[in-house]
Amino acid sequence: MEKSEKILIFTIVFLIVFSIGTAIVVRTIDEFKSNESDLTPFIIVVFARLFTLIGFLTIIAALFLRGSFKNIEKAKFDILDLEEKIEKAEKEKRGKAP
Repeated sequence: MEKSEKILIFTIVFLIVFSIGTAIVVRTIDEFKSNESDLTPFIIVVFARLFTLIGFLTIIAALFLRGSFKNIEKAKFDILDLEEKIEKAEKEKRGKAP
């Protein structure tokens, strides 16, 4: 993976984490300014957002560690090779059929 690709991936991840984190902080400030006594709905929303963020980061980290970002063009070439094999097999069937 090239350095520019790594920078792009980390920039996208940072922007997503930053936007979700900012939303949580803004919502927290608004909630405490409103002085409501029941914080249960707020806590549920915050934990849902945190778990979503953790899940997203886990998926990205797992894909990165498996090497999914190293050769993203490989799948395309595998499909093209498979298509060529299928076409050759079909031509052979047509040539053998009476």
